[in-house]
Amino acid sequence: MQSSGGIHPPMALVFCAIRDLHQYCPPLWLGRQPKANGFNLHGAFSANGVTMSITEQSSHRHIHAADSPSHVPEAFMSSEVLPADDAQGALPGAQRRQDVAQYIHDGEIVTGYGYGGSESLTIFLEDSQRRQVVRKVLSERLITARWGRDGQGVMLPPHNKARRQAAWLLDLPENLSDLFPRMLALRTNRPARQTDCQEFIYDMSYVPGIELSRFVKDHKPAPAVVAWLYSEVFSLLKDKVHAQRQRVPKGPTLEVSYFSKIEQRLALSQETAPRTFSDELLRASHIWLNGKKMLNLPTLLKTFRGNGIFQSVLEPRYHSLVVGDTNTENIKLGNIEPLLALDHCTEFSKISIDAKDLQIRFLDPRAIGFHENGLDTGADDPMYDNKPWHNSIGNYDAIHGEHFDITSARFHGAPDLQIDLHEGHPYARSYKGIERHFFEAMTRAWDLNNLSGMFWRNDPYWTIRFAFLMGTHFMAMPPFHFSRGEDGQLADNAQAQKRPLAIYAEGIKWLNLALGMLRGDVHELFGFEVPDVSVPVRYPVQAERRHLELTRH
Repeated sequence: MQSSGGIHPPMALVFCAIRDLHQYCPPLWLGRQPKANGFNLHGAFSANGVTMSITEQSSHRHIHAADSPSHVPEAFMSSEVLPADDAQGALPGAQRRQDVAQYIHDGEIVTGYGYGGSESLTIFLEDSQRRQVVRKVLSERLITARWGRDGQGVMLPPHNKARRQAAWLLDLPENLSDLFPRMLALRTNRPARQTDCQEFIYDMSYVPGIELSRFVKDHKPAPAVVAWLYSEVFSLLKDKVHAQRQRVPKGPTLEVSYFSKIEQRLALSQETAPRTFSDELLRASHIWLNGKKMLNLPTLLKTFRGNGIFQSVLEPRYHSLVVGDTNTENIKLGNIEPLLALDHCTEFSKISIDAKDLQIRFLDPRAIGFHENGLDTGADDPMYDNKPWHNSIGNYDAIHGEHFDITSARFHGAPDLQIDLHEGHPYARSYKGIERHFFEAMTRAWDLNNLSGMFWRNDPYWTIRFAFLMGTHFMAMPPFHFSRGEDGQLADNAQAQKRPLAIYAEGIKWLNLALGMLRGDVHELFGFEVPDVSVPVRYPVQAERRHLELTRH
């Protein structure tokens, strides 16, 4: 084993103490034996450190963490898994040493650590029964933005949101259980003192395969292949997930779901990094992005809020069950052999694969349903699940991997951001020109050639809503993407925090596009004509009908 600065074994895992109170966080299972209180399917969670097993009620013994195993089970041979002696690479930011033994039970073997973007610790392990288990630890120690403990709704802190996510998996309709991991156990640590940290830990079954985003990065398939994969994901969501719990909202949803959510998330970003997310950035009426003058957030929100026609177009006609985070890091491909055979395929129409052979599964659902009268309806806008496009045409993968340069200045009295993606970044081959396949992918996924289909009746303005939700996705994401240096401190400047800043800029671009479509200034979206919102809608929208008919001939 190497000393500090090199590779760390599991016994020397490190956590980021982002606030002084975190140094007081007591470990779970360390030197005491918790008692089993059982499990309440309706969401009751037990007191400090008590394990709640779904399959059985049993107490867990105090244990010592296993040393690094000499082998990694074949079931864990996935690109998402870092080796058991590379825990440092799995955790966000610079970290202070803590003992990972508090998260490991007697007889368990750590086989690796998760690699991803969320501020959580993911441990891959074999339990005492030699089952492959994924353990997620969400702790106040790990988060960077200063989420309030009492936050509700869109401001729910990550460790509390994880409880809702666990409940979502437990409440899945039976016919969807094979599309998601199984929940195995839940544990919670509620502080006895205000200075103690809050944590939530849950175990899931391991889903074998490779994430879609990692498949793209490692194998660099042609854009047509990626677009075809997207179409298959969207088709699966439409037929299986979005067909569940369909309901019509009782009232307007935009303010809670998007407008105020964005404002609250950016206020949290400003609290976290007040120089980077300054009033000069957030309160300016306009902003320059790569040399183009655009409306900034205050002007955009004022315009959306002040126009009833725009709001009626943007409101979803119905809600349904949604996954909530279909970022391609959360989509697993169990079998990529058929895709590898398409290495040189550049034509979408020539791809012929039995989608069942790909074994598509979804990981880490984030869905919390829209709330009415303070209650979770269990359903939300299905357009929310179009996130795979934000990985590619929204540049999220390049931004998240920090494959770009950024400069921040002021020009003509307004913020001025210049963002340049690195030429030849790991996703460039697969994403460059992928928008040329947008029309084919969405037509195939949603059966848009069926001019009398229900999709047109349910979402006639989908092109506009697509651009709008792309923008709202990005605008709500900055709090999850702050970075800390090797010393554990957050450097509050554009270079150190270029990732949340670029995400903000991407959101501004898409919201300006959506507004341009609503105003009639933008007439086409990647091959689809944009409907005129000033004309009463027909089914399907006439502009769409003409384009589809021309495409057929």
